[in-house]
Amino acid sequence: MQIIWGINHMFLYPEAMVNRKVHTDTLKKLAESPGFDALDMWVWRGDASKEEIRILRDSGKIINYNIGDRFGEEIAFPSSADKAQRERAYSLMMREIGYALELGSKKIIFGSGPDVPEDRNSAKERYFELISRVMNQLPDDVELSFEPTDRDTDKYFLFGPLDETVEFIRQMQKSVNPNIGLLLDMCHIPLIHETIDSAVSKGIDVLNHIHLGNCVIKNKQNPFYGDKHPPFGYADSEYTEDDCLNFIGTLRKAGYFDKQNTTVSFEMRPYENMSSADTVSRLIALRDKAMSILGY
Repeated sequence: MQIIWGINHMFLYPEAMVNRKVHTDTLKKLAESPGFDALDMWVWRGDASKEEIRILRDSGKIINYNIGDRFGEEIAFPSSADKAQRERAYSLMMREIGYALELGSKKIIFGSGPDVPEDRNSAKERYFELISRVMNQLPDDVELSFEPTDRDTDKYFLFGPLDETVEFIRQMQKSVNPNIGLLLDMCHIPLIHETIDSAVSKGIDVLNHIHLGNCVIKNKQNPFYGDKHPPFGYADSEYTEDDCLNFIGTLRKAGYFDKQNTTVSFEMRPYENMSSADTVSRLIALRDKAMSILGY
């Protein structure tokens, strides 16, 4: 059994989401940090991509590549009834997969994009077709990790409910390609109306990646309401560090850590009144506590 611990770049340095230079500079800083073996990240498009790919390849870090909407670009709509919208979403996804493959990433994370509440069944069929096209072009040693996000709180994505997400993954595994699994994000569990126990129970058979994080759903006036990934213990939030450790314990009992090359990554903003670097140090300490729970 090998556990690969990672950390998300984007939320640790929030300005990196919207500033190209900050994105490259902070990615370099995190790539040089010895605290975690893996990075959950994405590459800034265009000319910056070459420098960032070089930085990451030189770092030796394991890359869990995150596909998603990028600052300055129109939101992708992969399940749209408009074929042109679907083709654009497909092209953007393949662009990002190209970056991931250049980095040697073996695990590529993606979500469903906007909901189509007026005709959800047809939207799911269109989405299944698009992801099938993508999967048929992946190398045999690369797997996708599908992340459900809320349908009725903040993101309003096509795939939110966990039952539907797991069913989609199983259908893909059976009829298209077995190299797809579930990303269970601790932050999203309350947003998709699950508990930690229910989410792990429903998803364990297809689970292939974990995000450790937090969310706010009790107070709509809170600036981090919804899927904003505040730190553990933040005001009005759902989780503390002890809850994180309990989640790790639940995953252990369910058998997640019995799988090969298990991946777990922290995905959250810096702790209040702490720098990103100090937050990394605190998360390393939390990781070490988790490892003791796992018997290391």
